[in-house]
Amino acid sequence: MTVALHRQTTDRKRATVYRESAAERSAPSVGLSHVSLELGHLYMEDLQVADSESRLAEYFSSVSLWVKAIESMGRWGTTNPRISTCFLIDDYFSRLDEPGVIINKVVGAASKSGLQIDYIARESSCAEFGATHLAQQVFDSIVPEALPGANGSRPTVKESGWLANGRRSYDPAAAPAMTDEGWRSPEQTAANRHSIFMDVQIRDNLWSCSFLASVWQLLRLGLLRPTEQQLTKPERVSGDYPSDWSELPPVIKLTDTKNAFCAYRSFSILPTRFMEVEMAARTVLHQVGVDPLIMEDLNERALKESIALPPDILDRVDYAFINDWAPATDR
Repeated sequence: MTVALHRQTTDRKRATVYRESAAERSAPSVGLSHVSLELGHLYMEDLQVADSESRLAEYFSSVSLWVKAIESMGRWGTTNPRISTCFLIDDYFSRLDEPGVIINKVVGAASKSGLQIDYIARESSCAEFGATHLAQQVFDSIVPEALPGANGSRPTVKESGWLANGRRSYDPAAAPAMTDEGWRSPEQTAANRHSIFMDVQIRDNLWSCSFLASVWQLLRLGLLRPTEQQLTKPERVSGDYPSDWSELPPVIKLTDTKNAFCAYRSFSILPTRFMEVEMAARTVLHQVGVDPLIMEDLNERALKESIALPPDILDRVDYAFINDWAPATDR
């Protein structure tokens, strides 16, 4: 690591003092709730089918039961937790109806079940927004697990766009001739007796859904602090919504809540079909290097609130998967 040194000269002694510029850097500030509660993450086909309003109402009816349980859970470090709710809309992989149509449909369906959505986010903003490229920043911060016996024959995640949670299998059919080594099973790095091996595609010509899900988690947990503050400090939209999704802020504030978008912990209520996506996202999160200044900031602020914040970011992420939502079509 290259460390820049600044020179200071005093008038009295003309002494030169050197100090590290890294010591002057501080983590950009963000507001923090106790919990960022995601009420859903749905695709275009869920939002644009003919009976989408009734289907959304059924979905939020199931979600509302979980929300009541989560609000009463005694694990947030306080008896009066600050909980902000959010909803993620896929405008990255799909073409959507105009924002006003989709947002009003989602908010209206949630309201019928007694739910309030504080923030709506655009999934495309997890890839990029303006000059901020969150997905690329997270990709560049991946530190793949060191694998025993690795010889460098496989391309890196930077080259292949794939990230694994252990050692991939060995196929002798693909090996050079005269190689005696037989087939070898894949092996999870931190297996609990038996391996659960995952190999996650990060990107091809687009970032993968599972990778953007990991970016979304990092953003909600206050672990990404981009210079474009609209990503962590959502804005209200005055007047009518624009006709194009790209003209919207990356995260929209819908209510007058004082509870911040970012939080010490995240909890996501999702249809069961997202389980594989979230498992893949956790594989990514396990191998992402987080800015130590941001971790220090979160720990210090949690300590001031008497909150026992888990040191591992994966332990700050919780889920509930529900079966009551049937997709219109398979993705």
